[in-house]
Amino acid sequence: MTRELAATNVISGGTTEPIGWFSYDVCADSWRWSDALYAMHGFTPGEVVPSTGIFLAHKHPADRAEASAVLMAAVATGEPFCCRHRIIDVRNRISTVVAIGRGTVNAAGDVVAIDGYFVDITESTRLDAAEQVRAAVDRSAVSRAAIEQAKGVLMLIHGLDADEAFELLRWHSQHSNVKIRDVAIVITQALSHPYPQGQDRVATAVGRVSVILANLAFATTANLTASGLAIGPRSELRGPSRR
Repeated sequence: MTRELAATNVISGGTTEPIGWFSYDVCADSWRWSDALYAMHGFTPGEVVPSTGIFLAHKHPADRAEASAVLMAAVATGEPFCCRHRIIDVRNRISTVVAIGRGTVNAAGDVVAIDGYFVDITESTRLDAAEQVRAAVDRSAVSRAAIEQAKGVLMLIHGLDADEAFELLRWHSQHSNVKIRDVAIVITQALSHPYPQGQDRVATAVGRVSVILANLAFATTANLTASGLAIGPRSELRGPSRR
């Protein structure tokens, strides 16, 4: 089972998740579980006699049909298998596991045994989910920062208050089908470009932002992010009417 163990290391990211083994004698319809596999199901070693019924009864209801189909396919063909699913132990604790294994075929071509491993990936799954949440929060913070910076630019250039500046961003976002975050980023990036020597910085900034807003109706997210200035054909500045 060396290859199966190598596969479990790949699946679990090479970390030290609990691993339990099982062996199923197809002809005798009997199972052997390692101590770790008993523990995954909430039993002490030898507390119950493993059986196909117990094996399937502890599958999460939403995953039971798939896990059963994988087992039946392995019994029928002996082909290697890999199945990620959830199990529920005797204390109703839910764990996420990966079952991996293969069958043994005799000289007559009959599958006589199924051997494999369970890898408990519950903790690594939880950590991965937590990391995804943190990444989403970080992306959200970046988006908020860009929007606030763009609002400040519009407030300074056009004499708007914070709400009016956001409404201007929102209007252009809706009418150009470009996310507010991307509109905000291209505005702030445009102002970070070098200013030609001798030109009035404020007037240049006003011109750059005006060109960006004027061309949003013809822009896409791709060419917006590619350049803060050359984002489409020139047109008149469009936006909501201002008092």
